Amino acid sequence: MRFIEGIFQGAPLWVWPLLVALIILGLLSTRARSVPRAVFFALPFMALITFNSIASLPNPWVVWPVFIVGYGIGAYIAYGLQSRWILGRDGNRLLISGEWFTLAVLMTIFFSNFVAGAVEAIVPQVYQSAEFMVPFAFIIAAASGSFLGRSVRALKYQGPAVI
Repeated sequence: MRFIEGIFQGAPLWVWPLLVALIILGLLSTRARSVPRAVFFALPFMALITFNSIASLPNPWVVWPVFIVGYGIGAYIAYGLQSRWILGRDGNRLLISGEWFTLAVLMTIFFSNFVAGAVEAIVPQVYQSAEFMVPFAFIIAAASGSFLGRSVRALKYQGPAVI
């Protein structure tokens, strides 16, 4: 029990409002909505959130290639998935169905970074090992890449107008 208390007490204060904001954003995405296409131009920049995590890892020659591969795989998978969620268009807006994928991706990125911070603080030798760095880099890269894939699919969408 002390271990869990230590993790929650050792986390920076800004982490908790960020978690709440990400949960709210993720829950809002579970509803059908009309989204301006311009949002999809900005969505790939969500990957910038993970760059700091990758850059802080001790062996860049190991993690950056893993990040690039994971990012590409995440983009490819999400490109295919996004077609399920686009219902149509209304002028310069896309009608998007509700989905839980966004919440899952946001929570994956958040908790992966949270776990990485805890591992670095508690067991730094594990944090510095390839056995930790490679899966961590791949997971957050794939999650981040999903934003690019979804954006590309949405921006290419030329389907029917919905009135």
